[in-house]
Amino acid sequence: MGSVGLDLGKSEKSLVALAAITSALWLLQAAFPFLLPLRQFSLALLLILAGLVAMHRLMGFAQWAVRKMLWRVRHRMIAVFFFVGVLPISIGTLLVALGVLLVLGPLTTYMITSQVASYSERMQAAVGPLIWHLEETPADERRALVEGFHEHASKVFPGLVLLAAIDGATESHPDGALSGSVPPKLLTEFALLVRRQDEVFLATVARGDAAEGLVVVAVPVTAQLMQQLMPGLGVLFGRVAEGDHAGRSRLSFGFSPAINTGSPLEQVGIPPPAHPLDWQINWPVQTTVLDWETNQIAPTTYLLRTRPSALWGRIFAQESEFTMKIFGIVGYALIAAFCANLLVSLFIATSLTRTLTRAVNDLYVGTTHVNRGDFGYRIPVRGGDQVSDLSSSFNAMTESIQRLIEESRRRLQLEAELEIAREVQARLFPAQVPSLAGLEVLGVCRPARSVSGDFYDYVTLDDNRLAICFGDVSGKGISAALVMASLHSIMRTQLALLHRDEQQELRSAAALVVGRANVQLCEGTAPEKFSTLFFGAYDEASGVLAYCNAGHLPPLLLRNGDIRSLEVNGMVVGAFPFATYGADSIRLERGDLLVAFTDGLTEPENAAGVEYGEERLAELLRTAADAPAKDLIERVMNDVVAWTGEETLQDDMTMLVVRKR
Repeated sequence: MGSVGLDLGKSEKSLVALAAITSALWLLQAAFPFLLPLRQFSLALLLILAGLVAMHRLMGFAQWAVRKMLWRVRHRMIAVFFFVGVLPISIGTLLVALGVLLVLGPLTTYMITSQVASYSERMQAAVGPLIWHLEETPADERRALVEGFHEHASKVFPGLVLLAAIDGATESHPDGALSGSVPPKLLTEFALLVRRQDEVFLATVARGDAAEGLVVVAVPVTAQLMQQLMPGLGVLFGRVAEGDHAGRSRLSFGFSPAINTGSPLEQVGIPPPAHPLDWQINWPVQTTVLDWETNQIAPTTYLLRTRPSALWGRIFAQESEFTMKIFGIVGYALIAAFCANLLVSLFIATSLTRTLTRAVNDLYVGTTHVNRGDFGYRIPVRGGDQVSDLSSSFNAMTESIQRLIEESRRRLQLEAELEIAREVQARLFPAQVPSLAGLEVLGVCRPARSVSGDFYDYVTLDDNRLAICFGDVSGKGISAALVMASLHSIMRTQLALLHRDEQQELRSAAALVVGRANVQLCEGTAPEKFSTLFFGAYDEASGVLAYCNAGHLPPLLLRNGDIRSLEVNGMVVGAFPFATYGADSIRLERGDLLVAFTDGLTEPENAAGVEYGEERLAELLRTAADAPAKDLIERVMNDVVAWTGEETLQDDMTMLVVRKR
């Protein structure tokens, strides 16, 4: 969990140390009062450091929680869709609803206040003539006038109470309903809500010509009155906020059915729902109320319980039925379009999330199989989008890896087989040099690959005679090595034809050996698998070397600083079974050096494309003629490699050196 673990870091250790110092100062300040400022300073540092450490820990925990919750791509997609789609739509919907409420609220307040003002104007219009009649009526008849007015006015204004003051005399009806002095602030207003004890009235004042003449008329604010003022709109109820002794007032938001008629408010005038979504709403209406006893005006809030359909009905009461139907159709169409858009967005988001997370999960499962070495596993490809292309690419990658592994396995198997073939071929080359006293013979082969198509061989026939073979099979690699092994076996079987005899017979036998080897090689191999062959038979007693060169590069004879090439006596072996071969002989003298070689020494090219060539080889043989055979061969081969400038050989390099001692 990282930084939210229980291990203490430097900050935590510093916090513990500072806490210990603060505790010590707290214990010592009783004995040493001068330590108090220091303790307060350390305590402040402790609080600051503790806050920083706590914030660091909370941030670490939050990061861990986010990584834990958002590890799955599905959770990340859900978070993205929430912040990109759901949250903006929700906030936008709330803003629209808030805007509608902000529009409906003032309209509702205006409708209520206008109805109250209209009701007050009617009361004022009714009580205006009364003050004139009272001033003109004798004092003893005024009470009857007040009672008569009250009887008729109560039918229009239910619950009406009045107080008349004319020439210092007061008349109230019903008796004692508005006893006491009239609040001065009521006299300066056209109409006010007045609270008297636990009742709230809508009061208005009419002034006569006399200075002291006035009539106060008040109607109790009840649920029935609100229904009369706001038919079909809802129920308005509330309570007056209490004011303090200094005349200041405070607003109270605790609503209770203070204005009640004995029946539940929910059953008195709350409009029925027009549809299932026509929920009840409560809207505050702010106004002021005059306290009759204290002459203080305090703000208060009434709560309107209604429904959106009732508000819209009151607002558009003057519109035609056709217009309302059009508005209704458009409104429902917009709501349906909005809901359909939400459903489509939800479906697309869910589908996209499922597609992406399923593809990621498939890739995760695929990588686990690959990690276990199961490169044959293929993830399902769904659809034709870029995600499915990614799945196809993954399958193509695993298929390529599987193919490469198979090829690598086959290559390793082939290398193992080639290693076995190399070991077998190495055993075909002679393990020991001949033991003739007057002749030094040594052959060396450096294959360009694991196995070579070049070969050499020398076999001691008896104490005085030696047979040498040297050749180059066409092609490279294992096929050339197989032909080389076959030719090596054929030549070994033909050595029985060589017997001690005269020189002419030795030459004939050499030609006969090569001819029979050609016939056997043609019978056992394809025509395109041919080979060059140099075969020689040396007689120690006479010093004569009888040879037959079947299409091989002419060996070089170095004698007293001069170099000559031996003749070619026929075409390559293994191509044409009817080919004939001749033979020739040469007498070797003391100090003669005979060198047979393959084209792997003369044809390699340098970076400029220039071949090493026989002339360069001949010049090197002249300068190193006196060197032992092993050193001479190594020097020549190293010079060829240096000429090419490459570590790998361009072709097999094979040399056979014969020196007459």
